[in-house]
Amino acid sequence: MSQSNAVSIRRLAVAEIPAASALLGRGMRDNPTHIRAFGSQPARRERALSAMFAPFMRRQAVNGVVLGAFTEDELVGVAGLSLPGRCQPALADKLRALPALFSASGPGGLWRVYRWTRVWAQQDAQMPRHAHLGPMAVAPKRQGQGIGSALFQRLCDELSERQLVGYLETDLTANVRLYQRFGFTTVAEQPVIGVNHWFMQRRFAR
Repeated sequence: MSQSNAVSIRRLAVAEIPAASALLGRGMRDNPTHIRAFGSQPARRERALSAMFAPFMRRQAVNGVVLGAFTEDELVGVAGLSLPGRCQPALADKLRALPALFSASGPGGLWRVYRWTRVWAQQDAQMPRHAHLGPMAVAPKRQGQGIGSALFQRLCDELSERQLVGYLETDLTANVRLYQRFGFTTVAEQPVIGVNHWFMQRRFAR
């Protein structure tokens, strides 16, 4: 377990994934893509994102790495890493998320999610063998306190230890600058449901 500004970071167990998915929904609900996909109501976006992330994060906790940042016993940040060959949600994950996602976002939201994730899958398929960073979020009240950077450093440490290329997507210019500090470079840009996305890579230095 590591420490950063009185925040401890450790791997999450499968039993902790519901809380992690709920935090991701809160922390990422105001991203431009999520507003475009799920509409103007924050509570609706939060429900839709939590439903979308839950089955994927459960699988990621088993087959990859999911880190949680804690202040005492409170979960304040989450970050995931998918290992090579496991970057994209499995069909079973999509089917598990479908009812709750439909309830939260309706048919229009489902269609926008399909268009969005299809672009991500196409970009992912063009990359060399890699580990996929994300999703990652910090509780809104704790953003700007270095928690996201501490989580991201731990993911980069995992890449180095495993000697893997890192890959991610983002729709926030502030994140682009953050990831560049960790050695990521932009390899593609593309609009996704009307929002510009950056696709970034960090090569493993032997």
